[in-house]
Parts: sequence; structure tokens; C-alpha cells
Amino acid sequence: MHNIPAAALAAVPAAFAYGITAAALGDRPNAPVWLRWPLAVWNFIASSWRQPAPSPPRPDYARINQLERELGLIDERPLRSHRTVCLTKNCAGSTQELRTWSGQLIRHIHHCEPGTTA
Repeated sequence: MHNIPAAALAAVPAAFAYGITAAALGDRPNAPVWLRWPLAVWNFIASSWRQPAPSPPRPDYARINQLERELGLIDERPLRSHRTVCLTKNCAGSTQELRTWSGQLIRHIHHCEPGTTA
């Protein structure tokens, strides 16, 4: 500490006092420019990381459900709720195909009936 000039030692408390004064009074609308500029510079530097990132838009599930019903992609009532689908080989039951309006096959429904085994 013997090589530090006296002017530098006196400038440190003055700079500290100026920083506290600018932080306390610099955000007022009628503050002089010599008190406002540090806050303006800090806001410019820190504006990118101080604000939270905007959240992505959430899907409108009600609208998606409505469009799927209008296009015939979903049916709210079951087609044949009293019958079950058979996954057994050599069953003599009939098979029904479900297709979209454009003709794309959605699924096969097989109605089980006892058949003869060979």
C-alpha cells in the first residue's frame, strides 16, 4: 500500500459514493443525466439475460378435437360395442373395414363366430 498515490485512495470512496447515489436516484424520471446514464447502460447490457424467455404457444386441444370430428377422423360413439374383436386363427366370423372419407384404411374389426377346425 506504500506505492498507491493519495489521489487514487481518495477516488475510491468518491466512486463508491457516486455508484450508490446513481443506483438510488438514477431511476427517477427527473434525475439529471449524470445520475441516469449508469442505469441506462446497465439495462442495455443486462437486458438479454434478465428477462425470462417467452413460453412457446400451447396447442388448442379443443380446436384440434373439433377439426378431427369434422374430418371424420374420430367417432364419438363405438361402432359395435356389444361385440368383441377376435384375434384367433380360423374363426368363421365376418370382418369389417373402417376407412376415412378419402378411402384410407383405419382398422379391421373381426366379429367372432365359432368355426370348424380342420
